[in-house]
Amino acid sequence: MLTIDSDYDRFVETHEPHYFHAQARGFALIRRIERHLKRANSYAGQYYGYTDHETGDFVITGECDEEYEAEWNRASELARIAARSNAYRIIRAQGRDDEAAMLILEAHALVAQQG
Repeated sequence: MLTIDSDYDRFVETHEPHYFHAQARGFALIRRIERHLKRANSYAGQYYGYTDHETGDFVITGECDEEYEAEWNRASELARIAARSNAYRIIRAQGRDDEAAMLILEAHALVAQQG
């Protein structure tokens, strides 16, 4: 039985037998990053609170900073993985300049500096 190791940690070339699998995983990884960024953005500027029934005012009891940070950190972790895989090449080939692409490109630059 043939087992294929994860193709997240390297670039898979077009002549390799599992190139299409690596490309599919790259697209899926990009979608996951986009989902985490979307969730992070939904928490930005959000507050916990309740409506005081006596005054009718909205009472803020906290901010959604922890949720925002958790989603942002997860997107950043995935971007570091994407920077070393076919997801990076997909982003470059598409010429994207959205938030997910910028996160991946920045992570790739950091990986390149570290060697």
